[in-house]
Amino acid sequence: MNVLVIGSGGREHAICKALKKSKLLDKLYIASSPVFKEAVDIRFSSYEELAQKCKALQIDIVIVGPEAPICDGIADIFKKHKINIIAPTKKWSNLESSKLVAKQLMSHYSINNAPIIKAPSRFPLVLKADGLCGGKGVKIIYSMDELVTQMEKLKADFPEGAKRIFMEEYLEGVELSLISLWDGKSLLHFPPARDFKRLSLSKDSPNTGGMGSYCPVELTEVQQDRLDLYKTKLNFMLSDEKADFIGFIYSGLIWAKNAWYVLEYNMRPGDPETQSILNQLDTDLLYILNAAIYQKLDEIKLRLKNGVSATLVVASDGYPQQPKDGNLIEFPEDKEIVVHYSGVELKNEKLYSKGGRNLSITTSAGDLNTAFNRLYSYSDKIRMENKYVREGLPKN
Repeated sequence: MNVLVIGSGGREHAICKALKKSKLLDKLYIASSPVFKEAVDIRFSSYEELAQKCKALQIDIVIVGPEAPICDGIADIFKKHKINIIAPTKKWSNLESSKLVAKQLMSHYSINNAPIIKAPSRFPLVLKADGLCGGKGVKIIYSMDELVTQMEKLKADFPEGAKRIFMEEYLEGVELSLISLWDGKSLLHFPPARDFKRLSLSKDSPNTGGMGSYCPVELTEVQQDRLDLYKTKLNFMLSDEKADFIGFIYSGLIWAKNAWYVLEYNMRPGDPETQSILNQLDTDLLYILNAAIYQKLDEIKLRLKNGVSATLVVASDGYPQQPKDGNLIEFPEDKEIVVHYSGVELKNEKLYSKGGRNLSITTSAGDLNTAFNRLYSYSDKIRMENKYVREGLPKN
């Protein structure tokens, strides 16, 4: 099979590495990333042009990673050309691009989500921009002064995404990332993962959701039962709404009030959760995606490796506001470490930082402490000026 992956981050690099192992793969293409050596780089100026290139290259499956093409409606364009694409239609991208649309749908199907607050009466509370803000449209607010300041900041930083802003109840608890694949008939759930929520261990640091992850996550019997209940409700919602797409849905969950609450939906795999999940997966990824195309996900039984997989993100100082770019990156080979490229570029065959998150490094081990100790030890060997790595194991 010929496969095209769209995107250039750590998530997409992990997908490429997983696909490269498949016996079903013939040729792998990427749009666009010249640094991914596993795939042939394709450049395009429009989705229509990319669709025509897919036809010429006889692409069997297209996988979309980032939110921008999804929310632009790339799936609708490719479906019109009868190209198999793993991505939601523009209509269903609204679950990610509009938090209020998502809340309305969840409430209709009795899926737990944080109640909206009409007027601030107690703190902390959560301030959210309704639209896309690159993962930076959610703020935890601790005072009235901070509420006013952050509202103005959201409007200034994200004029489109913050056209509508709302407040909701603050829920406290451990979080969980559930990534599922929908084939138009049934859902296949990957093992739950957990990511580092904040830039640092300080509660005042930015909520990036992207500094590390691990998979699987140990749950209590009650948590597992409640998660199974949520999966049933999600499947019913998509079925009842006749969701006519093939694609991923990311459920950002929090354990509060003895139940799982949905904090957000993303209509794509998470980053860096994907890196940990795919490293833990012992089933051919392309086999899974092909089953989705033919609505046979209900026949797939996922196999997982023993132990745990963990991922640590190497970022640039100043991330997420003003990352210090342009730094040479050098790292040693290590058979126990998988290195994924994110915000990087090639200059004279050398790797340089470009963007806030530059690398994600992943490993497998028998337990969480061993895995993260190995990752921290390896991160010390990465030569890069203005390097930043979050310290401490993930407790959100």
